[in-house]
Amino acid sequence: MSLALRLALVTRTNKGISFAIVRNLCQQFSGDLVMRGQAAVQQLQAEGLSPRFHLLDTNDLQSIQVLQDFLRKKYGGLDVLVNNAGIAFKHGDPTPLHIQAEVTMKTNFFGTRAVCTELLHQRPLTHWSLTTGSVLSFKSSFKSLLREAFTDCMPLTGEIP
Repeated sequence: MSLALRLALVTRTNKGISFAIVRNLCQQFSGDLVMRGQAAVQQLQAEGLSPRFHLLDTNDLQSIQVLQDFLRKKYGGLDVLVNNAGIAFKHGDPTPLHIQAEVTMKTNFFGTRAVCTELLHQRPLTHWSLTTGSVLSFKSSFKSLLREAFTDCMPLTGEIP
């Protein structure tokens, strides 16, 4: 187990802002970055970066638990979680609205909650979560900085431990 090694996990990495987040983490994070999306891993490796791939379906509890077991055995848990997996239907999509709502809630709420529930209890409660469309979870050393940054621009509900 590589307990001294820091670990970041990004749950969506394939395009746009998500891919930019991963590229920046690979360049600046002093530890391992685990992500899903083999094509994205290959592209970043071609750029000389060293992300690690692990399969993850945020809508599948067994998939999340397999990842949790891997992370616990190899790293002892997470240091940073960028839980940004999510979906949005395109404007004009013919899928009935009730199906769009069900699928969107399953991924964007219940999938996010399942990832947090399963992965964030691996280490002592030094993590906290801030929801801004995505959930960013950081070790306590980042807590006060983020609290200051986000308290002024958005209402927070509940206590930040």
